[in-house]
Amino acid sequence: MVTVNLIPEKVQAAQFRRRHFKRWTACLIVTTGVATVPAVGHWMQHLRIDELRAQSDKLQTDLAAARAELKTATAVANDAYLRIERAKALRSKRSWSAMLAFIGTCLPKDCWLTSLATDPEVPSTAPLARKAPPPPAIPGTPLPEKPAVVILDTPRKLRMMGEATDATQPLSFVTRLKESQVFREVILERSINTSPHGSRAVGLTRENVEEKSNFRFELICEW
Repeated sequence: MVTVNLIPEKVQAAQFRRRHFKRWTACLIVTTGVATVPAVGHWMQHLRIDELRAQSDKLQTDLAAARAELKTATAVANDAYLRIERAKALRSKRSWSAMLAFIGTCLPKDCWLTSLATDPEVPSTAPLARKAPPPPAIPGTPLPEKPAVVILDTPRKLRMMGEATDATQPLSFVTRLKESQVFREVILERSINTSPHGSRAVGLTRENVEEKSNFRFELICEW
């Protein structure tokens, strides 16, 4: 079968060029679209990164300000804590007026004190301090400074010197102090006969003195 194309050659060439142009245009559009999608995605990622970086800078600034405030608040809290602990230590000190009244009730008749002092007489000037348990740490924040607990260095002994008219009175005084259980330990260090007829020291097992004498004694009470 013979096919005859009556379309002129110029028209056929124009139609071929149009079809070829359409194909190339479609390929170009597809290629441009494929190339544009990653570029747009990359640009959007950069925008997101810039936004996250700005947020991170703002958070770092806020964190630095919060740390500065925390440091200031910690210093104020530590100062208040030390003041409170010092006040507690002062309130827990012994009432010396009540202590002197108690000692007076334990003194036997014809027995008096000539000296009463703490041992040592003057505590050390530097107060002792120990570290308090650290508070639980907050994740992402620096550990605050540990507050120190103030411990006042107070005397632990009371030294008393006195005189009595009988050798048994210092022992009676020591017995009353021990029975009160106010002190942890009561020690009679010495008891000396100061009368003209007995100038030598009297031992703790030789208190039976018949004559009226003066006995000088010294004892230590420890709590």
